[in-house]
Amino acid sequence: MVKDDLTAWFISTREKITLLLLLGVLLAAWVLYGVLRLIMSRVRRSAKLRYGDKELAIQQRLRALDTFRGMAIVFMIFVNDGAGGYWWLEHATWNGLAAGDLVFPAFLWIMGVCVPLSVKSAFAKGVPRWKIVFHIIRRSIMMFLLGISLNTIYGSNMLGELRIFGVLQRLAVAYLVSAGFYALTAPKYYTPPRGACGQALKDVLSCAWCWVLAGVLIAAHSAITFIIHDPDCPAGYLGPGGKHDEWVAPECSGGAAGYIDRLLLGESHLFQHSDARNVYGGPVTDPEGLLGCLTSAVQALLGVQAGATVLLQRSHKARVSRWLAWALVFALAGALLAGFSREHGVVPINKNLWSMSFVLVTSAVSLTILSICYTFTDAWRVWDGGPFRAPGLNAIALYIGHSVCAHLFPFHWRVPFMRTHAIRLIEAVWGTALWVIIAHIMAKKKVFITL
Repeated sequence: MVKDDLTAWFISTREKITLLLLLGVLLAAWVLYGVLRLIMSRVRRSAKLRYGDKELAIQQRLRALDTFRGMAIVFMIFVNDGAGGYWWLEHATWNGLAAGDLVFPAFLWIMGVCVPLSVKSAFAKGVPRWKIVFHIIRRSIMMFLLGISLNTIYGSNMLGELRIFGVLQRLAVAYLVSAGFYALTAPKYYTPPRGACGQALKDVLSCAWCWVLAGVLIAAHSAITFIIHDPDCPAGYLGPGGKHDEWVAPECSGGAAGYIDRLLLGESHLFQHSDARNVYGGPVTDPEGLLGCLTSAVQALLGVQAGATVLLQRSHKARVSRWLAWALVFALAGALLAGFSREHGVVPINKNLWSMSFVLVTSAVSLTILSICYTFTDAWRVWDGGPFRAPGLNAIALYIGHSVCAHLFPFHWRVPFMRTHAIRLIEAVWGTALWVIIAHIMAKKKVFITL
C-alpha cells in the first residue's frame, strides 16, 4: 500500500514538473519574441502599422479586443487538442467550472462587445439601418450553415442524422439576437441625459432596450426551465439523468433543455457523445441545444453593454473601473444563484445547460481579463498583444482550420506511448503553436478572413 502511494505521488510530481518546465519554455520563447520585436521596431522605424495598409482600420480598434479574442481562440485550440489530458484544463462533466469552460463564453461575450463598435462605425459611414440588419442576418445564416458542415467532421453526414446545433450555430443565434436587436434600437446620435447621474450612467442608459430584452430572455428561460418538463420527470430537474444521484431521474437528462431538444429536434440530430452521457448514461443531450440559446443571447447582450462603455466613456480609468464593477456584480450574482457551491444552489454553474449562473460568472471572468488586457495594451501601451493579437484578427479562420485539420499531420501526430501527460501536452502545444504561427503569417501578408 505504501509502495503504491509513493508511486502515485512520484508520477503526480513528475507530471507537475513536466507542466511547469513546458510553461517555462513557452514563457522564455514569448520573452525572446518580444525582445526581438522590440529590436526590430527600433531598427526599422516606420509610421506604418505592423501588418501594413490593411491595418489602418484596425488602428482605430482596441488592441485589447483582438488580444482577448486571440487568447480565447488559442486556448480553445489547445483544449480541443486535448490540453495534455489535464482534467482542470478541459470541461466539467456536468455542474462546476473548469478552465476549458471559460473559452466558449469568452468568445460569445467578446462578440457582443464588438457589436456597438461596428454598428456605430457603420452609422458614421452613412450605411442605412436596414443594410446593417441585412448584413447581420446574412452573417448569422452563413455562420449557422458553416457550423452544420463542420459537425460532419466528427459526426454523421447522413441527412437523417445531421447534428443541427453546435458551437458556430450557438454563436450565430446569439449574434443574430444581440446584434440585430441593437442595430434596430440603437440611436444614430445618442445624447446623454444632463446631470451628474445621467453622465455617470450614460453607457447603461444607451443600452436600455438591450437590458429589457435581456430581462425578457432570462424570464422566458427561467419559466421554461422550471415549468416545462417530461411527463415522467420532476419539474425543475437540472441533472444529467442516467445513474447520477443513484438513478433518481434516469430518463430526464438535461431537464427541460434536454426534453425540448429531443422533442423538437429529435435524438438523431443531437450530439451523441457528450461527456455527461459517457459518464452517467441516460438519453441524449446537446450542450449547444435550443434552450441555451436564450441565455447565450443574454451573455452577448452583456458584452454589448461592455462595448457601449467603450463608445461613451472616453477615459481609460472610467472604462476599466466600470468593467471591474460589472465583473464584481456579475460574480456575486452568479455565486448567489449557485449557492456558493457546485451542486446545491438554485441554479448551479453548468456549461451544458448554459445556466444563468454560468453566464454571470463567465462574463465576470471575461470582464476581468479584458480589463487587464486593456490596461496593458491600450492604457499603458506596454504590450502590443503579441503573440495573441494576430490569432485574434483571424479567429474564425483558425477555428475552421483547426477543426478541418483535426486529424491531419503535422498538426496532430501519434507515438506508441501517448498515455502520459508529458507526451499529450507536447502534442497539444505543438498543434496550437502551428496555428499561432499561421495566424502571424496571415497577418504579415495582410490576409484577414471574416464572414
